Amino acid sequence: MFSDINWPLFLPGIVLLVASIDDLRSRKIHNHLILFMLPFVLMAVFLSHGMWVGSTGGFSASKGFEGLLAGGFSALLALLVGVPLTLGRIIGGGDLKLLVLMSLTLSWPDFFQILIYSLPWALLLGLVKIVLDKQLKEFFWNLIFLMRYRKIQGLKFHSIPFSVALFVAWLSFLTVQGLNY
Repeated sequence: MFSDINWPLFLPGIVLLVASIDDLRSRKIHNHLILFMLPFVLMAVFLSHGMWVGSTGGFSASKGFEGLLAGGFSALLALLVGVPLTLGRIIGGGDLKLLVLMSLTLSWPDFFQILIYSLPWALLLGLVKIVLDKQLKEFFWNLIFLMRYRKIQGLKFHSIPFSVALFVAWLSFLTVQGLNY
């Protein structure tokens, strides 16, 4: 039964869905949630890459370790991209940890593609939040201030649950790639 699941399709989606629910409920991604999911992600990556290799249908631990190594490389790239975003206060610390956890399940090109897809979704979610919060006028004044003075001091920034943008980006990725990913 474990081998029947398309883990490369299923695993990032479940990680992002669980984190999105946590983020929407509490406005943060809790450390204990990331730490709870980490061993399951590592185990699933190892088992899914090593499962039922060749005509014998046996398990290949070397393939499992190759999957972990590929995930580790993606996680390193996620850190290299995510740390500056976190230091620049563009994403939060929980979002950075989620990026790293999600990247463990993906190849590095897939990770970057999902990250790129998340940017327009984050923009759209931010604009929807601004409209729903009835802060459209303040948003335009902030834009005018930025264009005129090129300073961010004194401006109020809007925050969105970036995990939701990542989840929708994952769904967009699946749509573009097709469900036979």
